[in-house]
Amino acid sequence: MDFRITADEQSVLFLIIEHLDAGSAPRLDELSRDAGRDVTQDARSLRSKGWILVRDIDDRPTVVGLAPMAVTALRNIRYGRRET
Repeated sequence: MDFRITADEQSVLFLIIEHLDAGSAPRLDELSRDAGRDVTQDARSLRSKGWILVRDIDDRPTVVGLAPMAVTALRNIRYGRRET
């Protein structure tokens, strides 16, 4: 897993968390709407870095979860902790 992410990727991750916490697997078009911009490239990058799990549901790319290491990393980012 590549832990280097951009600020834009980080903001997309927090949007994904909001959806997942609400019990919804967000489609990329929903994330783009929520972000106010196209997030497809950020989602591709996050997927290739091992942060998110994306599946096609009804022929639409949908984020179905976060990698376990991503959950820990995001918790640390959100609460300002660094685990060594």
